[in-house]
Amino acid sequence: MRQFAKLIAIPKQLTISILGLFLVFTQPVFAGVDKGIDVSKVQTMLTELCFKPGPVDGAWGKRTERAAAEFFNKYFNGYKGVFTQTQLFQLNQFNLRTKRGVSYDYSKCAVTMDLESNSDKQVRQTKKSEKIQFFDRGCCEIPDDIEWQPNDVTLEYYYNKTASLRVNTGQMYKISPISKPRKFKKQIENHKTIDREMAKSTILSYLFYDDGIVVYDALPPKDRFQYKFTDKSYFPSHSMGKSITSYLVGHAICQGYISSVDAQIQDWPLMENTLYYGQPLINLLNMQARDTNIIKSGDGRFIKTGRNIHGNAPLLKAVRNSSELKDTKARGGKRYAYSNLTTDIIFNYMMHRIGNDFERFIKDFYQNKVKIEYPVYLWMNPLMDNSLSPTMRERIKQGAGQYGISATRYDFLRIAKSMMDDWQNDTCEGRYLKEMYDRRIWKNNASDRYSKTYSAQFHSDIQRLKGGAIFALIGYNGQKIMIDMDNSRIVVIGAVKSLRDAEWKLSHEPIIYGRLR
Repeated sequence: MRQFAKLIAIPKQLTISILGLFLVFTQPVFAGVDKGIDVSKVQTMLTELCFKPGPVDGAWGKRTERAAAEFFNKYFNGYKGVFTQTQLFQLNQFNLRTKRGVSYDYSKCAVTMDLESNSDKQVRQTKKSEKIQFFDRGCCEIPDDIEWQPNDVTLEYYYNKTASLRVNTGQMYKISPISKPRKFKKQIENHKTIDREMAKSTILSYLFYDDGIVVYDALPPKDRFQYKFTDKSYFPSHSMGKSITSYLVGHAICQGYISSVDAQIQDWPLMENTLYYGQPLINLLNMQARDTNIIKSGDGRFIKTGRNIHGNAPLLKAVRNSSELKDTKARGGKRYAYSNLTTDIIFNYMMHRIGNDFERFIKDFYQNKVKIEYPVYLWMNPLMDNSLSPTMRERIKQGAGQYGISATRYDFLRIAKSMMDDWQNDTCEGRYLKEMYDRRIWKNNASDRYSKTYSAQFHSDIQRLKGGAIFALIGYNGQKIMIDMDNSRIVVIGAVKSLRDAEWKLSHEPIIYGRLR
């Protein structure tokens, strides 16, 4: 028996090896990440959400795996050990749009990242004297209702968050530029007010065009922020996109896709059994759709569910929900009531009417009409199945379009210049703009600080401005374009938060006097 025991005895060295293998296979297995996923971006998003993946170095290790598992175990249905394209989409969606009822404790992760850099490894801790002030009312914006100005590291952080939204292919449609974009003559002048605002305020880009020449062109001083602002820097349209949507509707009418602004919204199965079905388009263009029973004036959330209309689902979700759009009826008098939902309906109706030609239509607009120099990104809502590669046909079918875009500073000027050219040349699109101006409605709102009237998604009869057709495109966080259609003057402002006094001086004075005083 002892001899048999000697025969089966395991050498000490082999015992250690087997024990080592046993320990390896009984420890948690970090199965890793699917091929093609940018690990640096995953680490960046996890860091922003206050999980701890370690350094943003592009290496999928234990700390990154653990942070991913903690995130999905907390907010989703667990983690299966492999970070796939599905997990990437879920993490990206969660990071881009704060889900209703979820708030984050950002106090322990005051980190800012240069998301515009070519290298996501560039991460810096904020200075002890300059802590980022985080706001959990949305993913990417500083609330405009705070009266104080956050410090520069906070401004930079939120600028980068917003500018980086365009990299989300699931919620963006990219339009490439053309080789010969529209050029502008420049005779740049300096002004102490511009210098002061660029050095201290929340305005990050300023352009003034006067009768064929760019007169003012300003960006923040190069030593103010870590990120260096250039002509390639992107800004969101926010509600300036409402006016651009109206301009696009004019093009759709001129090309025969929509009969007129008085056409009723019919032959659109998606909107059947909703309050918008059967209404003339002009009601929506002038924000008179009588929809305040489902969405408050000036808001972007459904009253009953509290769900934000952007960032989480297409219109299809709302029209299936009796607490949102299903079986709704228009109520109340025909009065001005501003909302984000109304313009999304307009944009998706236009997409529906144009149909299979939409991609050709929208590319022709930006490439051949506007003549953009850098890509323009159309904002889109994710589809119901959270498809990572949504087709335009499915986006149209489900109503995934949004009115917003992301574009560079001079491309916003190019859009405004196209509007002004159409107006002055009395093109079909110009006549559309003139008709909408003639059919403008009174806002009857004494608290409106921008304008007295509304011209089919454009603000008009601007407060404290007299004479001429002056259109204003106004967006959240201080985005603004002012166009004097008759005197050939345009102001374009890109910002990260609204500061009213500075905005008025920089936007109104040049329109009135041709220069800053």
